[in-house]
Amino acid sequence: MFINQTMVDQWIEEDVPGLDLTSHLLEMAAIDARMCFATRHETTVAGVTEAAGVFRRLGAEVVLHAQSGQALAAGETLMEVSGNAEALHAGWRVALNLLEYAGGIATRTAGLVSKAQKEGVARICGTRKAFPGARRLSQQALIAGGGIPHRLGLGESVLIFAHHYDLIGFERFVDRLPALKAAAPEKKIGVEVTTLQQARQVAARGADSVQLDKCSVEELNEMVTVLKRDFPDLLVIAAGGINGDNVAAYAATGVDLLVTSWMYFGKPADISAHMTRC
Repeated sequence: MFINQTMVDQWIEEDVPGLDLTSHLLEMAAIDARMCFATRHETTVAGVTEAAGVFRRLGAEVVLHAQSGQALAAGETLMEVSGNAEALHAGWRVALNLLEYAGGIATRTAGLVSKAQKEGVARICGTRKAFPGARRLSQQALIAGGGIPHRLGLGESVLIFAHHYDLIGFERFVDRLPALKAAAPEKKIGVEVTTLQQARQVAARGADSVQLDKCSVEELNEMVTVLKRDFPDLLVIAAGGINGDNVAAYAATGVDLLVTSWMYFGKPADISAHMTRC
């Protein structure tokens, strides 16, 4: 996931709008220092490249001890930085926020992936329901945890919701499905539905995937059995209400993908940052 220099500059400027007044008054720029970032608990690493980019932008030297996606035990070092103490203080909170928030998402995603893989073949997909402005970093953390983005944005995929077909009528929409496929021949067409009847209708007219929204595990068991039997090439997706407590049960239904935003909302990882004088 590409993070450009403008984003890094914006992160720094948000916390350091001009200068770090405290460090400036204490003449921290005249002191050489080193900072070590380490895990306080088991963590799947994410955001480390971006955190390193913050310090490098401020003129510090960086040594990475872990890569995004790597699982670390408590007390392991992620990154060490060295430079003048004013630069290290300027990057400290920005980098720590990146490591902790991204690490929390990656760690939760890794937990979902592990539970799902024990029960079936379903992949974990993260929605685009990230906090505005943080989607790219959130999706990078999702990938680090072993998940995949459900949709990068509205322009790269075709997914029809009830919001769409309720405005034109479901039956009219179903009739238009072949024309939609012809209009975007390189794109797969997905449709979100809530009943087996709707799923069968859109699959029969050429939908490439059905996204079964807010269905119970019991409902999914029946729906997946029928859909896989009658439409073996159909991609079957479950979405809505999937979390760390029920992901295994949903994976066991035999769906191909599990779509959730649960990994985005929870406690950040707990990362320590210890600074010493060189």
